[in-house]
Amino acid sequence: MELKTIRPTQNPSMLPALLVAVTAAAVFLLSAAPCRVSAQTASDVERRLAQTGRTPEQVREEIRARKLTPDQIRDALREAGYDPGALNAYLPGDTTGAAARAPGAAVNPPSGALTTEPLPPTAGPNAPREPSAAEMRSEFELELGKRMPDAAGVRPFGYEIFSYSPTTFEPLAAGPVDPDYPIGPGDEVIITLWGDNEFTHAAIVNREATITVPDIGQVVLNGLTLAQAKRAITDRLASVYSGIRARRPTTFVDVTLGKLRTIQVFILGDVVQPGGYTISSVSTVLNALYSAGGPTPRGSMRDVRIIRHNEVHRVVDLYGYILTGSKAEEVRLQSGDVLFVPPVGKTVAVVGEVRRPAIYELAEGERFQALLRLAGGVKSTALLSRALVDRVVPFAHRDSLAGQDRVVLDLPLREALADSTRDPEMVDRDIVQIFRVGDILKNSVQISGNGIYHGGTFAWRPGMHASDLIREAGGLKPDAYLERALVIRTDEDRVRRSAAFHVGRAVNGEGEDDLELRPLDEILIRSMWDIQERYTVTISGEVRNPGSYEYLVGMTVMDLIFRAGGLMESASDVEAEVARVDSTTMTADKLSAEIFKVPISRDYSYGTGVDTSFVLQKWDRVSVRRIPNWELQRNVALLGEVMYPGVYSLQTKEERLSSVLKRAGGLKPTAYPRGAKFIRRKDGAGRLAVDVEAVAKHRNRKYDLVLEDGDEITIPREPKTVKVVGEVGFPVSVLHERGRPLGFYIEQAGGYTEEADKSRVKIVQPNGRVKGPRRMWFDPSPEAGALILVPQRGPREKKETLKDIATIMTILSGAATTIFLAREATK
Repeated sequence: MELKTIRPTQNPSMLPALLVAVTAAAVFLLSAAPCRVSAQTASDVERRLAQTGRTPEQVREEIRARKLTPDQIRDALREAGYDPGALNAYLPGDTTGAAARAPGAAVNPPSGALTTEPLPPTAGPNAPREPSAAEMRSEFELELGKRMPDAAGVRPFGYEIFSYSPTTFEPLAAGPVDPDYPIGPGDEVIITLWGDNEFTHAAIVNREATITVPDIGQVVLNGLTLAQAKRAITDRLASVYSGIRARRPTTFVDVTLGKLRTIQVFILGDVVQPGGYTISSVSTVLNALYSAGGPTPRGSMRDVRIIRHNEVHRVVDLYGYILTGSKAEEVRLQSGDVLFVPPVGKTVAVVGEVRRPAIYELAEGERFQALLRLAGGVKSTALLSRALVDRVVPFAHRDSLAGQDRVVLDLPLREALADSTRDPEMVDRDIVQIFRVGDILKNSVQISGNGIYHGGTFAWRPGMHASDLIREAGGLKPDAYLERALVIRTDEDRVRRSAAFHVGRAVNGEGEDDLELRPLDEILIRSMWDIQERYTVTISGEVRNPGSYEYLVGMTVMDLIFRAGGLMESASDVEAEVARVDSTTMTADKLSAEIFKVPISRDYSYGTGVDTSFVLQKWDRVSVRRIPNWELQRNVALLGEVMYPGVYSLQTKEERLSSVLKRAGGLKPTAYPRGAKFIRRKDGAGRLAVDVEAVAKHRNRKYDLVLEDGDEITIPREPKTVKVVGEVGFPVSVLHERGRPLGFYIEQAGGYTEEADKSRVKIVQPNGRVKGPRRMWFDPSPEAGALILVPQRGPREKKETLKDIATIMTILSGAATTIFLAREATK
């Protein structure tokens, strides 16, 4: 047998020497195999290397001596027909595989391990993967998606089952097996004897299909099934152990299988990964196809052939597995079998109202009826009058249909379903479309609106009138508007028309108003509140919940006050004012509202002496006035360095700051009135600049303000610093020194920066007053607790005075020249 030549891509002079061990293993493997099975696994390579006498360390040393990269080694392995990752365990930096296993650990392929050809370019979990049959798309499928966009999701039937991992469907690598399992070389037979005599013996069937059993010698198992082998072994043991055949047996025999042999099969044709495979001896056609990824969309699902001894041994139809779960086609493979998948046969697509829309492959002799059975039959929503066939005209018929390569045909679906003998023939690439019944309920009428109890769709019957439909809908509600209803009528040409009728007379069956209904008629009955507003009345003023309320017939002013939560303490309980409008009598020269004075009371008991004869009308507005000059305590807060800080209620509307300071016991010795903070919340005024020191010493009455509710005055302790922020070298708080000017504190903070705007420096004194620097006199002195703000200079405007002057001179020169020329022209 010829060894495949290594074609190195880099450093060709070194690669053959590098792979001496690999080549030796490959020669041994190929010479022992009956046929070429490439892409051996890492376990196979390790086993063959061990047979050459080389240790793992010797292999690593040879690899290191050649100084080649792992990628170069993998390329050479791939060229030699091995798994590119077969020597990963011996490459630098690898911690897996044989190098990481404990000494003496078994090196066996996993159960159901297989090898295939061709190989993927790399190994590992990130290796590129061949697309599965479910991921491939056939030419017919692409054509179907273009011709019928609604059928874009219709796929060839059955191929998706091969999209799962092959290991999910691998057979067991050890028993149990069925009694008809044929025993062959490589199977492990386990014999158990118990009773009067006991022993267990395991033996591997050798190449001559025999095993050796203690006491009885060699047993020939060639061509025997498991059940036959059990009888043969039992008969031989019975000649030694009499208890086995006694009238009352005292010794018993059991024969089972342990590890099962592997077989080599070839999977060829239109499959995803054709090649040679090593699989379990109990594998069936379906197991083998799973290993190869299944047929491609170009491969047949119904003509899978088992070729044994150069003859077609069996033809398997995979639709039997998929559609019925039948194992009638489950054929156990033998070593050397060839599983061949020919190109797909006649394919027909069925779309629309069937249970399994898909592209189906039809077997020889199958026609339209068989296609419907494959598709699961038609749905109850199918239109039975016809089915449409989109057909590519066969070659034999194109001469008679000149210029018509593709035609459409109508199929009598109803007749085909009723009579199984009506079975039209299907042609390759036919597209059968089963239509859906319409969504329009042709024998129906509808009724809706808030004027009836149970609106909806009802069955139409001949002679049905509007009164009949209203009764079937539960009748009219008490608030139904009886003067008008609408019937919307749909003509046969789908034109919709509207007509009105009197609901009250229709219900009583009077005259033409009780319309005779037609199919698809729609009746709309309104509530009276759908076409007119809900009337309201409004109450405002001194009640707990002012607002608008639903107008109720017979409602009085006291009823409305009660609904609004009653009167507040500030309300005047003498009378309320009612403003009323009457749209029927309103004119241009008449007042828009009429005013009524109505007595009210805080006693809400029914039957009191308050006059309740005044009844409200729709849109009335009730106003409850406030007691004149009524108000609760007006409070101010005096906090900080006073003798008795806290909240004080103002005694009069004209009480001033000096009065509250006196009531608080005056200032403490630690008080700093210059830094007092005066906050006024009324009208959002905020902080006021008030000289509290002048007020406390009675020097200036201007700052002795009349206090308002919510005022807050805080007297702090004397601070010791002046804070400098903004465009200075180091914004800091500087210790205050009495009499020092603004410049002193600027210098203490590092001076002005280049971006500082010296003309807009501001001093915010502790009492809130703001001062700026003086241009013609000494700068003001910041007080203790003051804030100095140095702003940033705004963007500079480019001065273009000279350019502007030049422009003006140019204009004047031009004007002078024009005047001169005009004068010369007039001479």
